[in-house]
Amino acid sequence: MRKSWPIILFFLVGTVIVGSVIIPEILAAEPTHADRISKYESTKTCLSCHLKEAKDVAVSLHYQHQAEPQFLENWPKGQPAGMMLSY
Repeated sequence: MRKSWPIILFFLVGTVIVGSVIIPEILAAEPTHADRISKYESTKTCLSCHLKEAKDVAVSLHYQHQAEPQFLENWPKGQPAGMMLSY
């Protein structure tokens, strides 16, 4: 144990130094669209650049509310649940 404390101390000091430099830069680098959008027109504005992402979401089981539930006790295996099935 006596030989390992310098390694542990080095690791902790290194973690604090690296974390204090890198983490604020990551937090300050929030993505913004302020310089790209002059007029917001609801979904039309987003789809002009993010059409593939929108299509990916639209066909997802989560968006369609048809995924097999994972956290419902005694739910029949293989039977989907969701709002789309209850209309």
